[in-house]
Amino acid sequence: MIVLLTVDSWAPPWARGVMVNALRPPAAKYKCPTWADSGGYQALKHGLLPPVWQILTVYKQIEADVYIAPDVPPMPTDPPEAAEKKMEASYVRYATASKYIDVVPVVHFYRDVRLTWRYYRRYMDYSPPRLAVGAAVPYLFSRAPGRRRLFAFLRELRREYRGHIHVLGAGAPSVIARLAALGVDSTDSATWRLKAAYGKVILPGGGERHVTNRAKKFGGKTATEEELEALYSFLKETGFPALDGFYERIRTSFKYRALVNAWVIQYSLSRDQPHAANTSSSGAGSGGDSSGD
Repeated sequence: MIVLLTVDSWAPPWARGVMVNALRPPAAKYKCPTWADSGGYQALKHGLLPPVWQILTVYKQIEADVYIAPDVPPMPTDPPEAAEKKMEASYVRYATASKYIDVVPVVHFYRDVRLTWRYYRRYMDYSPPRLAVGAAVPYLFSRAPGRRRLFAFLRELRREYRGHIHVLGAGAPSVIARLAALGVDSTDSATWRLKAAYGKVILPGGGERHVTNRAKKFGGKTATEEELEALYSFLKETGFPALDGFYERIRTSFKYRALVNAWVIQYSLSRDQPHAANTSSSGAGSGGDSSGD
């Protein structure tokens, strides 16, 4: 499973792919495959909805390999009429954008899955080679039955749709393996950076631990020496290119923790083999601890 890392100004030099946001476009083109998202969810949180032409202007500047259509994601709390209004707006924006650039349609999951399937079939009139699933994250981290309905939808979608399926924003370690088992091809997440900012590292196979002396946010356990040794061993065995000063840097450098987290997410929770990546010792090392906490 390909895990696309959500970034703004930097990414690991060995990353297999990155997801950038049109609301915060990067200053330079990345060497790895680049996906661009319109930032629909972030825009709605701030009460904004950039017009399609504005997003397309930014897209042309980004020079990405894959562009996600400008969408208007519904929330689980939206009543059916509000959710359908947002889905219709997403469809119209996709149809408009696709006249000028090859964009990936976003079918939004909603608690009334019949609405989701209705718009999926409308998008299929365009025969898209890729399909993004949006609005899934709230259901992934909610209690059943919402989570079960989402997994059931993805399972059925995989049976029906033969193209590339990307689930937006669902790259948390706790769900990656399940998405892969359902046949999802890729996802993206800011987990690698968010956990690092909170002073946490992600452990191989899942789980997270605090490694700094700062006050804990959102709970969680502190890493034991044995757990850090196990993390170090995993990184060494899988070819992580920046192990010098590991025990000090993991506690003091945000960027170094982020690099470690990105590596763990990609290589312990994906179906790919780590040495397929184009790693660079000098690149990862130079970006590893340029800033601390």
